[in-house]
Amino acid sequence: MAFSAEPVRNLGGRGCWFEIRVDVFAGGEMCLMGLGFTATDPETLVNESEAEEAPALPGCAGHIPNSFVVGYGRSLYWNGERIEIEPIFAKLKPAQTFTVGALANLDGGLELYINRRLVYTFSPEANVKRPIEVDAPLWAVVDCSGGLKKASLIPDSILPTPEEAALGEEEKALGAGTAAEDGEPNPDETGDAA
Repeated sequence: MAFSAEPVRNLGGRGCWFEIRVDVFAGGEMCLMGLGFTATDPETLVNESEAEEAPALPGCAGHIPNSFVVGYGRSLYWNGERIEIEPIFAKLKPAQTFTVGALANLDGGLELYINRRLVYTFSPEANVKRPIEVDAPLWAVVDCSGGLKKASLIPDSILPTPEEAALGEEEKALGAGTAAEDGEPNPDETGDAA
């Protein structure tokens, strides 16, 4: 497991956000990775000296107390409780770099973004679960025990705009392909408005 060294930044009015870039992954694994947030300070999970006994680190990030983790094969862990969901990473193409971001929104829910597109939302209110306390310190947690081989944090990542989050991968590819076929620059690349 990997944790952020400090609590994740709160975007004030939008929630807590972090994003990672995945460079290498084994797509044939049952579980690519789990990622989300924990309100448990990672320092409490480390032995400061050999004389001290820290609690044993569980085998799954979803079993850390006060953690909210999504991305496991067909599973989301909400404060220790497993909830079955549809696979999130099933449509990833092998040997391609991608980004994945997590947002603890103001409603206390969890949103997951792949390549800055919203792919999954969990609402605690709709599922009668305790919401994530976004005003309390939250650390990013990534469970690397699945197919994740190489990833890095994007420290200056900003939350995708609603338009960007709603734009499908097919629309992005189609828009870029059409402009290139016409021999005209893509307005999104030049900054010109149509």
